[in-house]
Amino acid sequence: MAGDLERVLRRLEDAATFARMYRFEMTDEYRQLIARVEAMPRNQSGADRSGSWAGSAADAKAFQSAVDRPQQP
Repeated sequence: MAGDLERVLRRLEDAATFARMYRFEMTDEYRQLIARVEAMPRNQSGADRSGSWAGSAADAKAFQSAVDRPQQP
């Protein structure tokens, strides 16, 4: 258990080091894509998002009814 924890903490430190050093530049094309997505009607303040709640409720019900079955060899 201690070995697993140590390994995970080492990986997290490696990821943090990478994140500090990693740099990227957004191209103008990518910025235009972001602007188009942000301008979509479904991304505006006050947009109707009631459909997502129905999906979430259905997903939650499906997960609750799931049965854990042992794997077959």
